[in-house]
Amino acid sequence: MWENKLGVAIIGSGGISYAHVEAYQQFGNQCSIKAVCDVSEERAVRLASYIGKEVEIYKNCKAILSRNDIDIVSICTPPFTHKEVVVEALKHGKHVLCEKPLAASLQECDEMIAASKKYNRKLSIAFQNRYKKDFLQVKHVMESGMLNPITFSQLNALYWRGDSYYEVDWRGKWETECGGATINLEIHLLDIFIWLLGKVDSVYAEMETISHDIDVEDLSMAMLKFADGSIGQVNGTSSSVINTMGFNISGRNKGISIPIMFHALKENEGGFPLEDKDGLKQLEKKANEVQGEYPGHTGPVNDLFQAIKDDREPFVNGEEARRVIEVITAIYKSATIGERVSLPITSNDPWYTTKGLHHFVKKGRVRKV
Repeated sequence: MWENKLGVAIIGSGGISYAHVEAYQQFGNQCSIKAVCDVSEERAVRLASYIGKEVEIYKNCKAILSRNDIDIVSICTPPFTHKEVVVEALKHGKHVLCEKPLAASLQECDEMIAASKKYNRKLSIAFQNRYKKDFLQVKHVMESGMLNPITFSQLNALYWRGDSYYEVDWRGKWETECGGATINLEIHLLDIFIWLLGKVDSVYAEMETISHDIDVEDLSMAMLKFADGSIGQVNGTSSSVINTMGFNISGRNKGISIPIMFHALKENEGGFPLEDKDGLKQLEKKANEVQGEYPGHTGPVNDLFQAIKDDREPFVNGEEARRVIEVITAIYKSATIGERVSLPITSNDPWYTTKGLHHFVKKGRVRKV
């Protein structure tokens, strides 16, 4: 229980802002939503009404940031605005929960991380899947070493979006959406994938714009080489009628797939597979050591509260969120130049900056139909 409730402001009142509101409302004894902000007064009024109490409405976020009774700001604005708004909020002494993707480029990520340290405020990113029981159980099993060595891994983030989805003014453009299906749809599962499998050494990728009249990609496929020598395949699209969101991770005799399912095999005399019931029980027992979860955005919100209280870093802080941006940058670079890209991507690489990334990718391989 907080001695005084934390004051919260929501900047950006599009669809995702409602998930933030619902999460904060689950912790009503710890916080109070005091203000909302949006360039569209109509959207802001709608969100304020949804909150269900008297909330002040702003069109300019700087007026909110100057308020002494605001402790936490949720950034729910389009991706291209994140860096500027986040840095300004940190500068004004606010803790920040920012929607994914953290930023358009590694340079912007690093500027936000630096601001968090300079102004001694928490920067948390809304990768809510990290707090779900299924993913926590898989992480626990992976850390136990039961699947080692990893022999195969594959991620599929196969979505379908119609043309009207891209009629939202900031979508479908490099300057405002900062990418396509890879950075805005695949990113949640890709974050989990590299969180589970570890450091990525290199990336080889292809991407195209297949079925939408947009500037960004609606399909990407990549091969990731991990530091342990294993190889993972990742596929992301907004053009698949067959919607599949999940992944498979296999060791020599045991494996896990999401949606969560355990797999264990042994061989017969001819080397063909037989179900290993004891192996399945071992996996299930290990996974069940982890119980409980936080639905929706309650995970990131609760973790941010505890990080403030205990003066520690959030579970998914700026550095953690930067990892998936680096892999996505490598996917875009590899698909554009047609070569394998080694990590890390350093500050002297033209693809490190937003300007450089957008310049090269728009002149590269992504084609417009």
